Amino acid sequence: MFAGVMGAMSPMLRSEVWAGITVDPWTLMNTGGDYRDAVPGQLMPRMIDIEYREGDVNSLPELARRPVPVGLLSREIGGPPEHSPRYRDIIRPLGLEDELRVLLRDSRGVWGALIIGLGGGGPSLGSDALALAASLSRPLGEALRRFHLTERARQEPSPLSPALVMLDAGYRPVHLTTSVAAWFEDLPPDDRTVGGRAVGSRPADLPPAVYALAAAVRAPAAADSLSSLVRTRSRGMVRLHAWRLADQQPADVAVVIEPAGPGEHAALIVAAYGLTPRERDITALVLRGHSTAEISERARLSAHTVQDHLKSIFDKTGVRSRRDLVATLFTRHYQPALVPSGHLPREPGPETVQETPRTSTRPVRPRLADPPPPSVE
Repeated sequence: MFAGVMGAMSPMLRSEVWAGITVDPWTLMNTGGDYRDAVPGQLMPRMIDIEYREGDVNSLPELARRPVPVGLLSREIGGPPEHSPRYRDIIRPLGLEDELRVLLRDSRGVWGALIIGLGGGGPSLGSDALALAASLSRPLGEALRRFHLTERARQEPSPLSPALVMLDAGYRPVHLTTSVAAWFEDLPPDDRTVGGRAVGSRPADLPPAVYALAAAVRAPAAADSLSSLVRTRSRGMVRLHAWRLADQQPADVAVVIEPAGPGEHAALIVAAYGLTPRERDITALVLRGHSTAEISERARLSAHTVQDHLKSIFDKTGVRSRRDLVATLFTRHYQPALVPSGHLPREPGPETVQETPRTSTRPVRPRLADPPPPSVE
């Protein structure tokens, strides 16, 4: 998907150095993407260190707070370009002059970003190009969100044991457990090494998601430990957990990789459907089998308010009843990991699930079919 977008924007946004990244919608941590034309591997540790530890203008959280989530580095520095560590240590050494960032979000969250190096003899970026970049934010954000929903159903849980890697200040591993190689092989981008050492059979770089979390936990104001969810190629969602090591040399950060738990899967799924925090809580209670009266008591809401929330949840997820909601979430997002491919029953619909009469006069939206996933390469 990312490569096709960059091709379509040429020559207005032509660039030889760019990356399309995916992020955890809660933490905005890097979780992978298309790095084939990104900065060289030797600069990636510094790039991510600036992003998550040192800080610079146009960070992803900063862009997420803007009405128009687009940032041109030269316009945001507010002084000589050398004031920006990203310009000084990344952009200028590559022979570039500027950097454009486009956050990819929709009404339900932030799902990724385009990071585009500019310059090298090309024309400066005008208002038309910036408007084009801004127009990409929502449609690409929606595409990435739908990709998350459809890919969640395609992937299977991993039998691999959790992995531990301990890193020194230069992001070089000083300890690797035996399962690290297999996990790293499944974390995007594809080819990598760790600190110059081959991990598995192919040489390349430490996965950006691991770099990002290790850099973030080193930040002066960071908590002692941080977590992020990352999509792998074939083993579903995994949880990365990093923490600072006290009085440990030469390693100062440890990162664990393990399969994400069912609750964490559910959290990502409800975010992709755009449920509010209250709707998320009520959905969780429905999935646990609680009645309206029980939900009302636990959530300290009137039964009428609970019903209003349920109607909104049904509309957003494209279902018509509680049983339909439970069955749909299960068949779309959990059953594919439990039943061999080709043996799945049909997703429950009006023919298989008894409808619950609705008192609202609001029209019922048709069931949402999951679209074919875009190719995120």
